[in-house]
Amino acid sequence: MAKSKKKSKAARDKRKEELVSDWEEYFGSGDLSDWQRLMADLGFTEEFTSKSQCRKALTHVWVNIRDFLDDNRAGREIHRFDNETQLSQYTINTGKIFPKKKVPKESPLRKLLAHIFSPGGRHPK
Repeated sequence: MAKSKKKSKAARDKRKEELVSDWEEYFGSGDLSDWQRLMADLGFTEEFTSKSQCRKALTHVWVNIRDFLDDNRAGREIHRFDNETQLSQYTINTGKIFPKKKVPKESPLRKLLAHIFSPGGRHPK
């Protein structure tokens, strides 16, 4: 592998690691209050009394995780895409892709992550 390819892969891997770390820092231990904070940060105004309610509400929420974390940290309005195809195109064009292999089993990321390379597919369970 050429030096520039190694550097770009290393930089990409570092960005992915930072993204995973930023998500873990944001989401915390994953208790109900963490889920409720996520829902509020995504702009939901209703009160969620269970993780199941949160998961159900996230089914058609289309956000780029990197942008969500950055916007939330900066106090900016969270950008939500109208559909999975728009999110997919944006994510591919910007390279802001969350590594699916790093998604914990009970994480809301299982609902938030879109099928970036094949939009219209079902969310992972």
